[in-house]
Amino acid sequence: MPEPATILIVDDEPFNVDLLEQQLEEQGYQTRIAHDGAEALEELAKAAPDLVLLDWMMPGMNGIQVLEKMRAAPEWRAIPVIMLTARTATADKVAGLDSGADDYITKPIDETELWARIRAILRIARLERENISLRQEIEGRTQFPGVVGKSRAMEAVYALLGKVVDSDATVLLSGETGTGKEILARSIHQQGRRSTAPFVTVNCGALAEHLLESELFGHKKGAFTDAASDRPGLFETAGGGTLFLDEIGETSPALQVRLLRAIQEGEIRRVGEDHNRQIDVRIIAATHRDLEREVKEGRFREDLYYRLTVFPIDLPPLRQRRDDIPDLARHFLQRQQEREARAPTGFTGPALDALCAYDWFGNIRELENEVERAVLLGSGEERIDIAHLSEKIHLGTATQVPRKGKLKNVLARVERELIAQALKRHNGNRTHAAADLEMSRWGLVQKIKTYQISG
Repeated sequence: MPEPATILIVDDEPFNVDLLEQQLEEQGYQTRIAHDGAEALEELAKAAPDLVLLDWMMPGMNGIQVLEKMRAAPEWRAIPVIMLTARTATADKVAGLDSGADDYITKPIDETELWARIRAILRIARLERENISLRQEIEGRTQFPGVVGKSRAMEAVYALLGKVVDSDATVLLSGETGTGKEILARSIHQQGRRSTAPFVTVNCGALAEHLLESELFGHKKGAFTDAASDRPGLFETAGGGTLFLDEIGETSPALQVRLLRAIQEGEIRRVGEDHNRQIDVRIIAATHRDLEREVKEGRFREDLYYRLTVFPIDLPPLRQRRDDIPDLARHFLQRQQEREARAPTGFTGPALDALCAYDWFGNIRELENEVERAVLLGSGEERIDIAHLSEKIHLGTATQVPRKGKLKNVLARVERELIAQALKRHNGNRTHAAADLEMSRWGLVQKIKTYQISG
């Protein structure tokens, strides 16, 4: 069930934005909004759209400057851009195309021409993605083993991975719990020049501070009660390879000091020893926390934060990459088929539709668990059907709204609750709430007025 294309509208005129948003929604597109160049870059950083409608004349950063920044960034370089401009001079149009625009529309905008150009640009972009996918299939190789996904959101991740695999730069993977950060870290290691050396992982939130310190740095015999012998830590065990520090945002301030020295100086000291040991290890860290906010609120060291964010990669939640859900579900089903002789061989259409419609706040991990459960319930069947899925999946995102009464009233209560929850999650930010709900901002505003929702 492919998603409608998402179009980012960038224009400083509220009337133009509202009009375009309404028209695009009527044509079946999803929209996101930015009212100036800086906000456009913020929206691009959150999730890559399928197309950008970019106004040329804006205060501060104009459209050409935004375009130049997009074409200079690997993760945004392939996003098609249509310039919106009142300029009609040939030299101006050439300047826009030379800066990287794929097309331009002259204001006032002719609707018929706009729809035709949008369809053409999206068709070309889709064909380019299909060609890339076909070339990779013909080559018979997966560039990043274990990482599944062909969505635009994941293409941006792959572009970043391609830049960092062959270096020793420290990588910080951020994203919600269950988005596959450890799989990605392992893939970076396997594709890099340290692939023949160890890949060692530790969950920094799973151990008490003194145990984690000993686990990471090792200890000398007699350093504490249970230290019966000398023991190397994981920094030494991972020598020549990669150390994956999962949930690094859970570490204490004291341990952060020691981690900073290890990363900055390339040396560690075992607990109980009085001399340092040189280490040669690449660091990949991961967190579900917003470390920048943690720094501002005094819970995470600023100097360690900057050491970790040499090369940050943000993994999108599964609800922002729904196009990948069928491939991920089939991937997990194939793994179950290797373990269960009577496992189904595929999914019915309604089952896949239900999986794609669910919000997956537990992300990939929740989807994997759901597939494993469905395999057990559908054992002996040819395909997994919607009846084999959890109730929360075929009822959609669970809410506490009663489901008794007239259908239109129940649906209205459910819709109101979902909108109120989205506004609460995003602190009242309507643009972000609309993106989360995958509806236009204009449509959200109308619903807020209809249901008299505060926020």
